[in-house]
Amino acid sequence: MNSMVLKSFIGLRKSSSEPTHFAVHQKYATISFPQKLKVIAEKTSPKLQGRNLRVAIVGGGPAGGSAAETLAKGGIETFLIERKMDNCKPCGGAIPLCMVGEFDLPLDIIDRRVTKMKMISPSNVAVDIGRTLKPHEYIGMVRREVLDAYLRDRAKENGATIINGLFLKMDMPKDKNSPYVLHYSGYDGKTGGVGEKRTLEVDAVIGADGANSRVAKAIDAGDYEYAIAFQERIKIPDEKMVYYENLAEMYVGDDVSPDFYGWVFPKCDHVAVGTGTVTHKADIKKFQLATRKRAEDKIIGGKIIRVEAHPIPEHPRPRRQGGWPLWGMQPGM
Repeated sequence: MNSMVLKSFIGLRKSSSEPTHFAVHQKYATISFPQKLKVIAEKTSPKLQGRNLRVAIVGGGPAGGSAAETLAKGGIETFLIERKMDNCKPCGGAIPLCMVGEFDLPLDIIDRRVTKMKMISPSNVAVDIGRTLKPHEYIGMVRREVLDAYLRDRAKENGATIINGLFLKMDMPKDKNSPYVLHYSGYDGKTGGVGEKRTLEVDAVIGADGANSRVAKAIDAGDYEYAIAFQERIKIPDEKMVYYENLAEMYVGDDVSPDFYGWVFPKCDHVAVGTGTVTHKADIKKFQLATRKRAEDKIIGGKIIRVEAHPIPEHPRPRRQGGWPLWGMQPGM
């Protein structure tokens, strides 16, 4: 049964007597995900006289792309800064069914619908852990470079300005009516080399630039413990890919990771084989070799087509600063 969900957004113009309201209707294929999102800004600052609020979002992953879309829909002048427009990450490639509705994702963005999951012990005894899924439920497998690009493009369609740039630093406001000044290297129209040094003045900043966040560093949010995730995309023969059509495997044991797990996840026409660790980061490649060895009989003959690695926060950053939201992985969530 199709359902209609209303999302309300509140924009801002100092010159108007009331905030501007925007509404967007969304259809979800099978399940209702009721929610109401609001973007609210105070109308007390003289610096907003006669214009919209200006917000910069640093980081173009799912958190940054979604924030940019929401703000742009609300009538806020929105800028999203992202350096790697084709960035791939080993994390976030498996999404729950609820995210399809909450993010209003098209079904064709999902490469594989995993309905079977196996946990494999150190002695290679496999246990089926996918029995808790209901008949209509699945875990969606996506490629982050595809998902992230889709969300950024949708933000752009709704009015956000997407900047291909590397955020460098931020100058704090000198007083309550002064802007934040972001310094970045711009790469729009460039295929490589050194970017052009540019600045951007905004009223607010959202940091969504990942675990190694420069925004978090600029506001002294503190350090935290993190895991390293390492993953290889492997193109295996078609007859072996049939085995992983709707199956994900997770391997446990000190050989693949002393504190994490190894995995084999199906993607569009290949598998992602990876592992992670918090306590033994220097040994991550050794754990990766062990994960491949454990799955060897099912991926033999495969060719590595891509290698990815990324830090994953293990807990929130120790300090929060008023006025600077940290979203996604960046705050340690």
